Amino acid sequence: MFAYLQDWLRGIETKHGVNPIVFAIIYFASVIPFWLSIYKIIAGLRDKNFTQVRTFGIILGLIIIAPFGYVALFGRNLPFWFWMIAVLVIGYSIYSVINRIKSARP
Repeated sequence: MFAYLQDWLRGIETKHGVNPIVFAIIYFASVIPFWLSIYKIIAGLRDKNFTQVRTFGIILGLIIIAPFGYVALFGRNLPFWFWMIAVLVIGYSIYSVINRIKSARP
């Protein structure tokens, strides 16, 4: 099973030019900055510090698109379904963040 998974991941890297391990590292390394940005946005809204809200909103947007930006820059011959899933993940992330911020607003 492990050998099959290694071959599958190596095949993705060879065919599409994207290292799945690098993608996963970027994706999971952004978890802490993601939640910190949400916290700072909510704190900025409570304190009416809109410069902080704007700054961490930009950081949050960059964090959400970072792994897919890696794929967009280095990937080739990517199937259409990958881009559909990427759009859905990014769209749902933005929707979820907006709802979370609205519910935390005073």
